Amino acid sequence: MSTARPSAATSAFAASTRALGIAPSASMALEAKAKAMKAAGQAVISFGVGEPDFPTPEPIKAAAQRAMEADVTHYTTVGGEPALRKAIAERTAEISGVGFTETQVIATTGAKEALYLAFQATCDAGDEVIIPAPYWVSYAEQARLAGATPVVVQTDPADWKLTPELLRQHLTPRTKLLVLCTPSNPTGIVYSDAELRALADVLQDTRVGVMVDEIYARISHVPVGRWLRAAPETEDRTIIIDGVSKAYAMTGWRLGWMVGPEAIVKAAAAVQSHLTSHPSSITQRAALYALQNDPAVEQAIEDMVRTFKQRREVIVEGLSRIDGLVCPVPDGAFYVYPDVRGLYGRALGPNGRVVASSDALAAYLLEEALVSIVPGEAFGTPGFLRLSYALALDDLREGVARIQAALRTG
Repeated sequence: MSTARPSAATSAFAASTRALGIAPSASMALEAKAKAMKAAGQAVISFGVGEPDFPTPEPIKAAAQRAMEADVTHYTTVGGEPALRKAIAERTAEISGVGFTETQVIATTGAKEALYLAFQATCDAGDEVIIPAPYWVSYAEQARLAGATPVVVQTDPADWKLTPELLRQHLTPRTKLLVLCTPSNPTGIVYSDAELRALADVLQDTRVGVMVDEIYARISHVPVGRWLRAAPETEDRTIIIDGVSKAYAMTGWRLGWMVGPEAIVKAAAAVQSHLTSHPSSITQRAALYALQNDPAVEQAIEDMVRTFKQRREVIVEGLSRIDGLVCPVPDGAFYVYPDVRGLYGRALGPNGRVVASSDALAAYLLEEALVSIVPGEAFGTPGFLRLSYALALDDLREGVARIQAALRTG
């Protein structure tokens, strides 16, 4: 019997090629690094986190407490409790003007899982998914995990919006999905009903599906267009993604949903049955209460949006004072997305650091100013930075002052 030992190449228990081909979430990785630096005693101010810094409204927490006291701690149906799915269907119908039933809804462990399930339930190998850039970090990777090919469309920095002409140019016989996010992460742009209608007209004679991420829709300072309100005839090929994370300050609760054609939702539920089984039973009860239009909860949302608007004014004004940086005013969400290409090649800050990319600039700001920012490379548009203003006003002002000092030229 041979006693030869297998080589390292053949004996190593390696990660799959599929997993190795997926880039980790840049925003999550950066936030983890910032937290590690804070834990080590460094006074890092994070502009990287994509979550409201407000507490979950008390009535929602009380609903969760009641659920625990009632021992609602066991399995639910895969797609979520019927009462929750019914409430989601009714809320979506109210917003869009298109009727839905609970069989067209699946509750998920966060909107991120809803997106994952939507890609898995709709895409096959060789399909193409049109994704306008800048885009949220997970869209392209989730499309790849489903075997599809992301087709990234570069939009004009003047407004960062997909136009009918750009959409038409990128359609092919292999196009399966168009992905939109309004209000947008990372830019904060908001599509109007008219703009969405114009995109729908391009798809009129196709069978291309549309997946619309509306997770930031309640955090807007202008009217938010709704795809199905603008193009109700596309109901049979439209998927709406939403959840409680952003509007209700419930990011850690992990409750999102997908609303769409019944056959797609059924397929997504089959996939979910082998993943998470269903969202947390306690979280489902909390989310159900969140959707009941409690005046105290609705007031908390209004107050949060008002505060975000005040912070937006502070950060835009502060960043606009930096020579070489251009900071547009976002209409929604809680991010600014300044153009930093005018800073390339300049001697920056007290040590005269020279950078040639937004990735290098973000690394420099973390090192020099102890501020954490996500570079535009993560969103498919190098040359820009995403800063979240979901942080206390004092921290925001201090962080902006640090950035100003680090980016001072001459």
